[in-house]
Amino acid sequence: MRFIHAADVHLGYQQYGSKERFDDFSRVFLYIVEQAIEQQVDFVLLAGDLFEKRTVDPMAMRVAVEGLGQLREAGIAVVAVEGNHEKAHYRDQYSWVDFLDALGYLFLLNPRFEDGRAILEPHGDAGGAYVDLPGGVRVYGLKYYGAATGKAYNAFAEALANMNHQGVDFVILLSHAGLEGQLPRYSGTLTYDDLAPLRKHIHYLAFGHIHKPYAVDQWIYNPGSPETRSIEESAWPERGYYLVEIQPGRNPDHQAELVSTPRRPFHRFRLEVDTLTTPNAVYDAVRALLKREGRHVVRNPAPVVELTLSGVLPFSRFDLDLDYVEGLVKEAWAPLLARVRNMTTPADFEIAVDMEASRPELEQAIVRELLERDARYRPAAEEWARVALDVKRLVLESSAPEAVIETLRRARAELGSIAGGA
Repeated sequence: MRFIHAADVHLGYQQYGSKERFDDFSRVFLYIVEQAIEQQVDFVLLAGDLFEKRTVDPMAMRVAVEGLGQLREAGIAVVAVEGNHEKAHYRDQYSWVDFLDALGYLFLLNPRFEDGRAILEPHGDAGGAYVDLPGGVRVYGLKYYGAATGKAYNAFAEALANMNHQGVDFVILLSHAGLEGQLPRYSGTLTYDDLAPLRKHIHYLAFGHIHKPYAVDQWIYNPGSPETRSIEESAWPERGYYLVEIQPGRNPDHQAELVSTPRRPFHRFRLEVDTLTTPNAVYDAVRALLKREGRHVVRNPAPVVELTLSGVLPFSRFDLDLDYVEGLVKEAWAPLLARVRNMTTPADFEIAVDMEASRPELEQAIVRELLERDARYRPAAEEWARVALDVKRLVLESSAPEAVIETLRRARAELGSIAGGA
C-alpha cells in the first residue's frame, strides 16, 4: 500500500493581501491531489491546518471540496486531524473540517476524553479516534492541543497500550503537533522522550504544525508546508509531502520519500548600510546588489522579493526613500511582490553644545539638534525647538489643554509650510 502524508496547506491564505498568493495555496493543494491520483495511492493523510483560519473563505472551501471530491471519485480515502488555524471556537465545538467529515469527504479523527482518560473508539457518525483502512492499516488521530499537548499524549499512550491490534499490520498516528527542538518558541511540541512510549505500537508518526520538514529515526515524519506561508520558510526548499510505501514484514516496514512541491519562488537579500553616508550611496548599493544577484533570481513565475536594510544608518532615516528602493527592485526583476524592510538603527547622536551655557540655552540646543534629525522639521528646527519648549512650559504651569492645543495649532499654521506641511 502507498499513501501521501501532507500538512499545513493553509487554503484561503491571501498572503500580503495578494490574490495571486491566494491562488498559489489553492494550486499546491490541487497539485497534491493530482499526484495522489497519478501515483495511485490508497489514502491521503492531512495532518492539520488544511485551512488558514476557522472562518473559511468560500473560495477556499470550493477548492477543498473540488480536490477532496476528486480523491473520493478515485476511491482514495482522506484522513485528517484538526490544526490550530482551523479549530472551532471553544463555544462552537464544530468546525468546517467537521462539516467536510459529515459530508463524507474525509475521516476526521480525535479521541474523546473523560475524566482525563482518552477513549479510543472507531470512527462513526459522531467522529472517532481511529479508522481501519483496507490492507490492515489503522490510523489514529490527535488534533492540536497547544499547551495541553503533553497531557493529551500521555492519556492517549495509556489508552493505546490497551488496544487490540489483532489483524492490524501497520499503525499510523496522525497529529497536529511537533517535535521539540526543531524550531524555537513553538507551542504544541513534545520531546522525543514524550513520544518514546508510543513506538512499540506506532509504525509511522505523521506530524504537521511545524512548517520545517524533518524525519527522525525512520519513525517521526513532518513534511513541512507545501507553499511558503512566511518568508522564513524559504530557507527550507525541500518540503512538500511524503510519499510512503508500506512494506509489512520487511525491515524497514515502510519507505518514505519527501517530495518537493512546485511553489512560488521567494528571495531574501540583506544590505548593510554602515558605510553608506548618503541616500544616493544606499540607492547605488541597491542597484549593485540587484545587478550582482540578478542571475540567481527565478523570474518565472514572478517571485516574492524581500530586501532588508540593516546596520547603523549614518544619516536620518527620514531622508531614505523606501518607495524608491522598492521601485528599483521592481524595475530590475519584475517580481510579484517587492518588500523593503528598514531594520537600520540610527547612529549615536552626539550633540555639540557649550557646557558653559545656561540651562535654557542647553535645552534649546538639544531640542533643536534632535529636530534636525528629521528631514520634515530640519528647515525650521530652531523655530520648532522654541515651540516644543513653550509647550513644556505650559504643561509645567498646569495650563488648560486648550491653551496647549492652541499653541500647537498656531505653530503649525506659521511653520507648517516651511516644514513641508508637517
